[in-house]
Amino acid sequence: MPWAVLIVVVLTLAAIVVRPKGIGEAWVAGAGAVAMLALGAIDRDDLRQVAGETADILFFLLGMMLLTWLVEQAGVFDRLAEGVAALARGSGLALYGLVFLLAAVVTALLSLDVTVLILTPIVYALATRRRLDALPFMFACTFVANTGSLLLPISNLTNLLVYSGLGLGFGAFAAHMWLPNLVAVGTNLALFLWLFRDRLPRRYDTSPVAEEACRGWWFHAAAATLAVTLVALLASGLTHRPLAWAALAGGGVLLLAGLAGRAVTLPAAIRAISWPLFVFVIGMFLVVRGVEHAWLGRLALSPPGEPLPALFLAVGANAVGSNIVNNVPMTLLALPFVARGNAATREALAYGTLVGANVGPTLTTYGSLATMLWLALIRQRGLDISSREYLRVALITTPVVLIATTLTLWMTLR
Repeated sequence: MPWAVLIVVVLTLAAIVVRPKGIGEAWVAGAGAVAMLALGAIDRDDLRQVAGETADILFFLLGMMLLTWLVEQAGVFDRLAEGVAALARGSGLALYGLVFLLAAVVTALLSLDVTVLILTPIVYALATRRRLDALPFMFACTFVANTGSLLLPISNLTNLLVYSGLGLGFGAFAAHMWLPNLVAVGTNLALFLWLFRDRLPRRYDTSPVAEEACRGWWFHAAAATLAVTLVALLASGLTHRPLAWAALAGGGVLLLAGLAGRAVTLPAAIRAISWPLFVFVIGMFLVVRGVEHAWLGRLALSPPGEPLPALFLAVGANAVGSNIVNNVPMTLLALPFVARGNAATREALAYGTLVGANVGPTLTTYGSLATMLWLALIRQRGLDISSREYLRVALITTPVVLIATTLTLWMTLR
C-alpha cells in the first residue's frame, strides 16, 4: 500500500499542475482522496477528523466569499479603488508600491486569506477602471498575502498552529518576525518591479471615472458591514477565537439585508461562491492523511543539534513539503518534529517552519490556500492564469525571497 499511496500522490500533484483537458484542481484533489479511501490508506474516522479540522477554515472562507461578493455588488470596492488611485497621483510605480503596502498591512492585521478576499476585487476593479494591465497587480495580491504573513500569530493560520501548538509568546513572535517579514515584502516588491517592468505603466490617467448614481442604503450598508466584520476578525484573532463566526455573521447579515431590499438574489449569491475550493481543501487534507498513515509512521527523524542547520532544514523541508501537500497540512505534520528539538534548536525550528510554510508555498498555485482562493477569484473575473504561467513568475521570485528571509531570520535569532 505505501507505494500505491505514493503513486496516487504523484499523479494527483502532476494533474493539478498540468490540468489535463482543463480539469480543475479541486476535482483532481477529490479524486486523489477517493483513491486513498479505495486503497484503505484512510477510513471513516479520518473523514470525520478531517471534517472537524477543516470546519473553521471552510466556514470562514464561505462567510468571506459571500461578504466580499455582496460588497463588490454594492460598489464599495470601486470606490476604494478610486481612493487608492488618487493617492498614487498618476504614478504607476507609486500605485504598485501602494498595493504592496496595503496588502502587507491587511495581511499582518487580519490574515492573508482576508487580504486575498478583500484586496483582489479592489485591485482588479482599479486596474480595469483605469485600463491598466491587471496581471502584475493580481500577482501582487497573492504573493504579498503569503510573503507578508510572518509578522503576527494572527497573520496566517500556519502561524496560529505553531504559536498555539508550541506555546510561543505573542510579543516574542512579533519581535523575531518583524524584520524577516519586512525583508520578504521588500524583496518581493523589488523582484516584481523588475519582472513586470514592461507591463507597469509609468503614468496612468487620473481623470475621474464616471460614478453610478447615488447607491443609497445598499452602498452604505455594505460598507458598514465590511468595516464591522474586519474589526470583529481582528478581535477574534487577538483573543484566539475562531474567525468563522465573524465572517459568517458579516456575510449572513448583509445577504439578508440585500435580499430584503431586493438588491441581490439568492441564486446569484449561491453562484458567487467558489464551491470547488471546498472540495480541494478537504481532498488535499485526506490525501495528506493517507501519506501520513502510509509513510510518516515509518520515518524516525531527529532534528539537528545546532541552530543553523536546524533553521535551514526547517525552512527547506517545509517549503518543499508545502508545495507538495499544501502549507496547512504540512505545518501540522511539522509540529511533532519541531517539538522534539532541544533548547538550542527549538526556536530556530519553529520560526524556520513558518518561513518555509509561508514564503515557500508561493512556488505553486496549490501550495497555499490563499493562492487557491486568489486563483478562483480571478478566474471568476475572466483572468485565467495557468499553473505554468504562474510557475514562470514563481521560479524567479520564490527562491530569492525565501533565501533573503531565511538569512534575515538567522540574524534575528543570533
